[in-house]
Amino acid sequence: MVVFEVGQQSLALGNQFPRPPQRRRDGCSECRRKKVKCDLRRPVCSRCTRFPKECRYGLNFISERQRSRRQDTAEQPLRSPIKPNVRLCVDESSSILPRQLHLNPSPFLSTEESLFFLRLFATETAPRLFPAAPSIFVHQLVNRALETPHLLHALLASASSHHGRLVGDTAARSRTTTLKFTNFAVSGLRTALSTPEEMPKAETTMTALTLCTNDICNGNRDIWRAHLSGATRLLAAFLDRHTEAPSVADPFDLCLVKWFATLDIMANLTGISASPTDRDPCWYLDRIPGARVGYVDDISGYSPELIPMLAQLAQMANRQDVCMAAKHSAQFTLPQQLLEEARELECRIRSITDRSVSNSTSKNHDSALTVDLRHTHRAFVHASLLHLHRRVQLLPRDHSQVKEDITNIVNAVVNIDPLSPANILILWPMFSAGCETSFVSERDLIQNRMANMQSLGMGNYTRARDMLRLFWSSGSLLPWDVYFAEQGIQLVLF
Repeated sequence: MVVFEVGQQSLALGNQFPRPPQRRRDGCSECRRKKVKCDLRRPVCSRCTRFPKECRYGLNFISERQRSRRQDTAEQPLRSPIKPNVRLCVDESSSILPRQLHLNPSPFLSTEESLFFLRLFATETAPRLFPAAPSIFVHQLVNRALETPHLLHALLASASSHHGRLVGDTAARSRTTTLKFTNFAVSGLRTALSTPEEMPKAETTMTALTLCTNDICNGNRDIWRAHLSGATRLLAAFLDRHTEAPSVADPFDLCLVKWFATLDIMANLTGISASPTDRDPCWYLDRIPGARVGYVDDISGYSPELIPMLAQLAQMANRQDVCMAAKHSAQFTLPQQLLEEARELECRIRSITDRSVSNSTSKNHDSALTVDLRHTHRAFVHASLLHLHRRVQLLPRDHSQVKEDITNIVNAVVNIDPLSPANILILWPMFSAGCETSFVSERDLIQNRMANMQSLGMGNYTRARDMLRLFWSSGSLLPWDVYFAEQGIQLVLF
């Protein structure tokens, strides 16, 4: 069982003598128990790689004034007593946040429960949802939520459901807590939508995206579509309000657009489109700086160059004649124009196989993660080719081209550390390869990778593993999305 411990606020009184340097207490639970130095690698440190489930990082919180006295003890040895009602900030030694996170007094954080879940979101939930995102994004997300009740409650709902999955709590109390925060978020969002000045704000769109993401992780098949549709309209209103800017410059707003793009593309690939019918399928792409230049994005895990190709791929695969041919391949012949378009798209996809991360991503993360991101991009490229070959060109599963796609996806996965958070990003490639391969070794590899991510509380991986087993047991020769559509099952691989 995973246990989370929230560190108590240390408010010791000062004295006349300088204190000796305090031993660092930000190592994982096992290294602290064994009293050995921890290299702080996440999600699992180097010492715990053999027993990853034992490696846990506590949530360590200190007062702002305590931080200050740690920094200048040598200069000012005399201290006056610390007043009790000080504001808190996250200790940077155990947090992903680069700056102080001010938990200002707020009626929305009046209980230990809400304070705990906000801390949990900042230190555990957000890094799981966005393992390669710039730390400033999470920092601003939490700080803006403190001033926006509906966004705050959406984050609390996300952390609550994540916590329930982490500790394996399926009791009614855990679900009730998540539902309580969700209802508060939905109610506040409805109020914001009725207020002209609140509707086009980035925080309003972020609330809808948070609810949608949480629905996907929880397997709420019917509700997430409504939240994604709402987020689409809100993002359009937000971007239309800033028509004078050719692209989004604010880091928070940019991550918001890329978060939406990732959800929207994955929905399109499963036959669900939430984009306005009067807009280009990639109407938001021009707002992403460098989208036409090759680099691996730190939100999606693949180059934004792939977005219009995935959108085109989704449109082609969801054509009525293609869907009918996929179900009854012996009775239908695909139009020659479609096949030519498919070959042209294949060339474009292959042309962006090798991409590296941007300079800013390299500065924000260690070298191991930046290398992993190159392989997450390759996994998406080859998953795109697999989708093209199986769902548009309708090649059989034993075709050499399909086998090559599967092998390339598996190789990309193998080149990513099994415990790297980058694995969180490649659910669609892993699931696609897992459905199409007939080799037990490749199925086991994918199942094990998914199990690692499931142990981190990723509910979308739990659902994907269940669907994989269902598909394997069916023995169906159909492409997986066609099979699940016939079964009335919706699966968004975010």
